[in-house]
Amino acid sequence: MIMKTLSNILLIFMLSILCQAHLSAQDDSLNKQIWRSIGGQAKWDSLQFLAFSAKGNTVSEELSNEERKFLFNRTTGECRFDGYNGSDQVTYLFNFKGSGTDKLFIGGNVATDGQEVKKAIKNQLFTDLNLLLLPTLIEQKSIQLKNQEEQFVGGQKLTVASITSSAPIFGLKLDGLVYVDQNTGEITRYDYTDKTEKISYEVSKYKEIGDGIRLPSLFNSTNNDKRTCVFSSISSFVQVEQKKFKEL
Repeated sequence: MIMKTLSNILLIFMLSILCQAHLSAQDDSLNKQIWRSIGGQAKWDSLQFLAFSAKGNTVSEELSNEERKFLFNRTTGECRFDGYNGSDQVTYLFNFKGSGTDKLFIGGNVATDGQEVKKAIKNQLFTDLNLLLLPTLIEQKSIQLKNQEEQFVGGQKLTVASITSSAPIFGLKLDGLVYVDQNTGEITRYDYTDKTEKISYEVSKYKEIGDGIRLPSLFNSTNNDKRTCVFSSISSFVQVEQKKFKEL
């Protein structure tokens, strides 16, 4: 009787190990699918400068709902923002990794204060990057991507996976679902909770940004039009003049 019980316990233990290994292999396969859909991790890791223009999903009243532009150095954290505060043109030169000095220009003049505007711009950058760079976030050590189920939607076979982070990514902890097209590896839908609001995005219109890298450019919110975000232009650069991060 004791031997039989021990055998059953051992069998359950072995099945548990095999199940975990199977799920781990599934998760790894999904990661590879997503990386292939945007051009590969090696190409992404070699990218240094990224620029984009976006409109919608404005996170603060300090910023106008006009097109905004960001240019940043992934390695050093140097960043340039061009947008609007009311009708005033705003340029903010800062380091999003938190080091170095910053300069804020409002209406072409150096602003001596503007702390709320600075905070709004940084929050906007992080909010934008959590969408634009969604397919690349799987490389973060704090991210867990786990297969949950398969669905057929509009003729597409989708893998639904949970995406969670144990630490903030660009200032925010992730807790949501991604829907991945099994044929292309592209993320076609993204559901997550932002504070108390549940947001559901239809993700589409992947754009070539240089060196074979592709990123999604349209995040259409199905339950709140104000949260829709359109990236009208996305570009990568090998080299950028340093004055872009130093001068108006």
